[in-house]
Amino acid sequence: MGGSRDQNTAMGATLSTEARKRILQALQETLENELTSARQALDMGGVKASTGGPWRMLYGDSGWSEPTQLSRELFAQIRGEFSDDIVREILLAAAGVKVSRTSLSEAKLALLRSIATEHGFCVLASADRYIHRRDKGKGGCCNAIERAAGPDEDSGLRIVYVASDSSLTSAAMLLEQAGDDQLFGMLLGIPSCCREAYARFQPTAMAKQFDLVPMALDNTPGEMPYDAWVNYPAVYFGRALLSFFQCSFRCPSAGTVARSTFKMLAECDAAWAHTFLEFHQTNILYTEYQGVHMFRSPIVDRSIRYKPSHLRSTEPTDLAGILRSGDRLRVRGKRHVDVYRGLERIAALEGEDVSMCAFR
Repeated sequence: MGGSRDQNTAMGATLSTEARKRILQALQETLENELTSARQALDMGGVKASTGGPWRMLYGDSGWSEPTQLSRELFAQIRGEFSDDIVREILLAAAGVKVSRTSLSEAKLALLRSIATEHGFCVLASADRYIHRRDKGKGGCCNAIERAAGPDEDSGLRIVYVASDSSLTSAAMLLEQAGDDQLFGMLLGIPSCCREAYARFQPTAMAKQFDLVPMALDNTPGEMPYDAWVNYPAVYFGRALLSFFQCSFRCPSAGTVARSTFKMLAECDAAWAHTFLEFHQTNILYTEYQGVHMFRSPIVDRSIRYKPSHLRSTEPTDLAGILRSGDRLRVRGKRHVDVYRGLERIAALEGEDVSMCAFR
């Protein structure tokens, strides 16, 4: 549920059941008081009020309805220092739109802390560093943590929380440690339908590589193409408007988050924001172990005609080689595509490890 594709399955394991209960009880009492005060203020004397920043996510999904002005000065300072997705998360968190969670090396964490001091937002990092599991075929870390890093392992990353004030970063860390995905997800700005779907999808996803794309696809009604604003799989290629797995590729709430995020990013740099949208307007063939493949060509009459230059793959797998020798993808269904070269079918892909996600 973070600003990157990782899920923290190790941090909570170091806490006892009793410690988790104490953390949750203290947090829930604090949050209940906050929510009661906020609700009472909503209609006092006929004047509508609202809690500012990410706290409003705790009593509704309206936090994305009114885009906030992001800092152009902050954007100029961090662009190029962090990946585009992390830049997005820092900007949103610093502006009080949401809490963001990511993983950073010691050097990047030190840089972010220095920038946070200069711009007046807060950064909180885990005491331990973690080694992420390596996925197969997807070009990076898996959605889970393998173990705590040893003192001499330079590849270890810290879990980092970013927000507009320290109470939010502290609450986010404690909620994740205690395993409260619902309240933690609220602070991350995740709509309720997507939080609930995450809870349903997670056990199935954990049986493989912790990715929820196949489950979201199964949960999507109707024929392709789907809503391009909800193209979360673009994150595999480093640029997406969503920081969470959506419940379906037609989710209106996730679409609202993406549109609002795009509007805010465009105020910082319109050309840069449009590169996110361009990634969302691609078609993506997801496989569990043979890579994720992005087609920049549109789907027309259930076919995607492409050139090798229109194709990107997360890793040079055997399937990537087959796709590059073809020129057309025939989409027969969510779990069934054929690869053609001219009139010749050169490969058929079918089964639970194949997910075709076409968008428009």
